[in-house]
Amino acid sequence: MNRLFQRKRELTLNQRDALWGYLFVSLPIIGFVVFAAGPLVVSVILSFAEWDLLRDPKWVAFDNWRQLLTLTVKEVPQEIDDATGEPLFLCARQKVPASQVAEIEGTIDTRTGGVVTCEPRYMPERDVLPSGYRTALSFDLLGKHYLIGSRDPLFWESLYNTLYMLLAIPISLVIALGLAIALNQKIHGKSIYRMLYYLPVVLPIAATSLIWMWIFNPNFGILNYGLGLLGLPADINWLQDRHTVKPALMVMSIWGGLGYQMLIYLAGLQNIPNHLYEAAKIDGAGLLAQFRYVTWPSLTPTTFFLLITGMIAGFQGFAQPYIMTNGGPYNSSRTVVMVIWSNAFRDLQMGYASAQAWTLGVLIMLVTALNFVMARRWVHLEG
Repeated sequence: MNRLFQRKRELTLNQRDALWGYLFVSLPIIGFVVFAAGPLVVSVILSFAEWDLLRDPKWVAFDNWRQLLTLTVKEVPQEIDDATGEPLFLCARQKVPASQVAEIEGTIDTRTGGVVTCEPRYMPERDVLPSGYRTALSFDLLGKHYLIGSRDPLFWESLYNTLYMLLAIPISLVIALGLAIALNQKIHGKSIYRMLYYLPVVLPIAATSLIWMWIFNPNFGILNYGLGLLGLPADINWLQDRHTVKPALMVMSIWGGLGYQMLIYLAGLQNIPNHLYEAAKIDGAGLLAQFRYVTWPSLTPTTFFLLITGMIAGFQGFAQPYIMTNGGPYNSSRTVVMVIWSNAFRDLQMGYASAQAWTLGVLIMLVTALNFVMARRWVHLEG
C-alpha cells in the first residue's frame, strides 16, 4: 500500500510539473497567436476582400490580386511624321523628321545655351497600353523601346526603387569588413573607434535623418561645400533630383548600418583560430594569401548572415525616405512599404494593402530561399 501511494504521489508531482511547464510556455504561444499568427491569417483573408475599417469587409475574390499582379509588355513604335512619313525625333523639345536630325543635332540651343541632342519620339502610352493600364517601367532592348504596363504602376515603381537601393548592402559589407580588419589590429584607441562607428546604430532614425537632410541641402549643406572645395560641381540638389535621390539615401543607409556590420565582422575575425594563420605563414602565405585562404572562407558564414538580414531589412525600408523625401521627387524614392502604408492607413484600402504586403512577403521568402541555395557554393561551414 505504501509503494502504491508513493507511485500515485510521484505521478501527481509529475503532472504538476508538466502543468507549470505548460503555463510558462502558454504565454509566448498566446502572444504569437494573438500578435503574429492571427494577424497573418486575417491579412490573407482580407487580401480577397475590400475593407475600409469603417464598414464590414466585402468579398471581392481575386480582384485585388488581379489589379496588383496583372502586367503587360508592349513594344512602343516611333511616331511618324504625317507629312513626310519619316520617323520623328525630339530635338530641343521640337519634333523633327529623321532627315533633318543631322542638321540640328550638335547645334547650340538658343534657349538654354546647351548642345542640342536628338532622341526618338515614341507614341504616347495611352495609344499603346490597354485601357486601365499605366506605365510601370520602360526600357530599351535591341534598339527597340518597350513599356511594362500595370493597373498599379506605383507598386512596381516602388519595388524597382527598393531593389535599386538594395545595392547598398554589398557596398556596406565591403566597407564594414575593411573597418573590422583594421580595428582588429593592435592600434591605440581602437575601443573609441569602435564606439564611434557603432554610434549611428543606436541614434534615433528621425534625428539622423534631419542631420542628413542638412548635409544634403543644396544651398548650405556640408556635402556640396566639400565638393566645391575640391573643384567639383557644388550645386547638386541631392534629395530633389530623381537621379541622385536614391544614391543619397543609399549613402545614409550605409552610414547607419556600418557599425552593426563591423561589430559582427569583428566577432567573426576574433573567432578564427590563430593556428590557421600560423600554418599559412609556415607555407609562405603573404597577407593577401592569408586573407584569401584563411580569413575570407572563415568569414563566409558571417557574411551570409549579414547579407540575409540586410536584404530583409532593405525590403522593409520606410523611415528614412518617408522623413527625408516622402517618396519624391516623382516617386523616385518611394519604397514598397511606403506604398503599402499609404494604401492601408491613408486611403483605407486594407484589403488591397494586405495583398501588397503578402506579395512583398513572398518576394522576401523567395529571395531568402535563393540565397540559401546559392550559399552552398560559397559559404564554407566548419567541418
